[in-house]
Amino acid sequence: MFKKRNAIENVSPYSRLAEIYDHVMRHVDYVHWASYVESLFDRHDASPDTVLDLACGTGSLAIELHRRGYGASGADGCLEMMEEGCRKVSALDYPITFYHRNLLDLHDLPTYDAVLCLYDSINYMMTLEDMAQAFEMIGNVVKPGGIVIFDACTESNSLQHFNDMKEKDAGDGFSYVRHSYFKDGIQYNKFDIHFEADDTSAQEVHQQRIYPLSDIRSVLESSRFEIEAAYSGFGYASPNELSDRVHFVLRG
Repeated sequence: MFKKRNAIENVSPYSRLAEIYDHVMRHVDYVHWASYVESLFDRHDASPDTVLDLACGTGSLAIELHRRGYGASGADGCLEMMEEGCRKVSALDYPITFYHRNLLDLHDLPTYDAVLCLYDSINYMMTLEDMAQAFEMIGNVVKPGGIVIFDACTESNSLQHFNDMKEKDAGDGFSYVRHSYFKDGIQYNKFDIHFEADDTSAQEVHQQRIYPLSDIRSVLESSRFEIEAAYSGFGYASPNELSDRVHFVLRG
């Protein structure tokens, strides 16, 4: 007789994905990303001692920055992701502090020489007003004259890589199906996850708004920051709408 699987529970983004996030994102080269960030520090004459990684996930980049000698901290709006990060740094015995804060509320945080917001996290701001508020918050946690680096994904990225993309995978004690699609300027990532230990299933739907670069620049020009540069991908060429990813460098 077949056993009936429990119903799928709809949960908030990353609340259950946190448990398997490092497996799902194992293709991400955080060492390379940290090296690129350091190259931007050098290119823009920044020598930060302290770095805050916003929307830091499970802390993989903060861990790599700590290994390179920076006083690294992380902040993320998802408590479950923070808990995974805390477990990782505790096992490594690294003095990395995590804060449970989202981009729209960075109250009571110390200030840092450099602030990062990477892996298209800014695209989770679903309106330009939210994006403007996020940069207002970021301005409160970067020291005067400090550097801010963030990236954004483009419509070209969504159309090339995530337009009706389907993926199935499994790991130790779990399996998942991911369906990514792009519609009306929004990138959707739907995860259906099954956990074997307690035979539970969860569905998360993530949404990111993909903005024209001109809209992002407009928000930045009205912010307290100076735009020092924007780079296509992980290089140093000027970006355009065909760039997959654009890194912005701001000065506080």
